[in-house]
Amino acid sequence: MELAAEIASETVRVTRHYKVSRDKVYEAWTNAEALGQWFGPRSHKCSVDAFDLREGGRYRIRMIPIGADDTDCGGDSEKDSVCAGTFVQVQPPKKLVMTFTWIENGGEIGETLLSVELLEVDNGTEVTLTHERLPNEEMRKAHAGGWQGTLECLDQYLSE
Repeated sequence: MELAAEIASETVRVTRHYKVSRDKVYEAWTNAEALGQWFGPRSHKCSVDAFDLREGGRYRIRMIPIGADDTDCGGDSEKDSVCAGTFVQVQPPKKLVMTFTWIENGGEIGETLLSVELLEVDNGTEVTLTHERLPNEEMRKAHAGGWQGTLECLDQYLSE
């Protein structure tokens, strides 16, 4: 697995502005019940199977297809996809860093690193999501589409 991490160099970085407080955005990312209401692209609903929010704690999230998949996120669009990992850094209300891998139907990516940074700005919060150590350009493109859709769903959730 170390070799995969050494050659896995592709990165996705997505930044989005939300017109709500940083605390509200942080709550959406760190409260399992809230996360289950918005996480994943529009074509999926989410079930948070495990969520131990502390450094060294583990999480497991199931994404269940509910409709046409308008983005190519990788994997079989008719089967559940399950991601899991360990929280590496938990810095309320400004940063989360976690390992991320697919354990069901997401593609062979090995262990990658996902960071979510929240910055207070005029009129809201800027979120920068960085997904590092993806193994190739194909997986980078698939995850870029998935994360764009996920952050759109977060916007809809925060607007309600």
